[in-house]
Amino acid sequence: MRTRDLTGDTAEVVRTPTTERSPVRQATKMQVNDLAVWYGETQALHGVSMDVLENEVTALIGPSGCGKSTFLRCLNRMNDLIQDVRIEGEVTFDGDNIYAPHVDVVELRAHIGMVFQKPNPFPKSIYENIAYAPKILGQVRKRTDMDELVEHSLKRAGLWDEVKDRLQAPGLTLSGGQQQRLCIARAIAVNPSVLLMDEPCSALDPVATATVEQLIDELKDNYTIVIVTHNLQQAARVAGYTAFFHLGEIVEFSDTDSLFTHPREKKTEDYITGRYG
Repeated sequence: MRTRDLTGDTAEVVRTPTTERSPVRQATKMQVNDLAVWYGETQALHGVSMDVLENEVTALIGPSGCGKSTFLRCLNRMNDLIQDVRIEGEVTFDGDNIYAPHVDVVELRAHIGMVFQKPNPFPKSIYENIAYAPKILGQVRKRTDMDELVEHSLKRAGLWDEVKDRLQAPGLTLSGGQQQRLCIARAIAVNPSVLLMDEPCSALDPVATATVEQLIDELKDNYTIVIVTHNLQQAARVAGYTAFFHLGEIVEFSDTDSLFTHPREKKTEDYITGRYG
């Protein structure tokens, strides 16, 4: 398999995930090795290791405060923005360590986009919400090319037909579900290969949630997706693989069907059956 590193160079990368790290033998997009995170004196993650499989949806589940979002933010170095955070271990993306000193974090986040829990459109027009990052990164220079990119991104997010006649309207005038899809369109406009989603449906009503879940299912053909969710039914619906976190550790990582129907660990069974959490 030929992959592109963060500087644009290409290299041959051969992946053979081990059975305890990855549920099956298939391409690994990101690999986490012995990841530990501290916020000041408080340790949030304890030696976490797992593979993120390419063109799959991986769900992170577990009780509040178990380290799911901390882990997710490590995958594109969003934790760098937090004061007094300390990170040990290794996270690789297409075989390259994203914490290496030479890595351009802005470029990294263009490759590994993020959608947050609460929709957060820029205070700009719908069009400018999509065009802003490609323009800043110098990816698109001609207006006609930008128009095509905006249309393509909104179509991929299932929003084009709803907003094509009001692209200059403020993004903040959209409904909550539309705003979240706008944020997804904004994330994919810079052509990432990984999308991180931190409880993207928690602020949405059931109809908007169903729309976003359908979108996630469609996007996995082109993107590797990691989603944090407290909704176990949502994990079962959208994810091919699920990792159960507890007290800063991964208790169990498996294909979703196996984890929900035949969990190997009692802690997992207790959580998914509602005995705690």
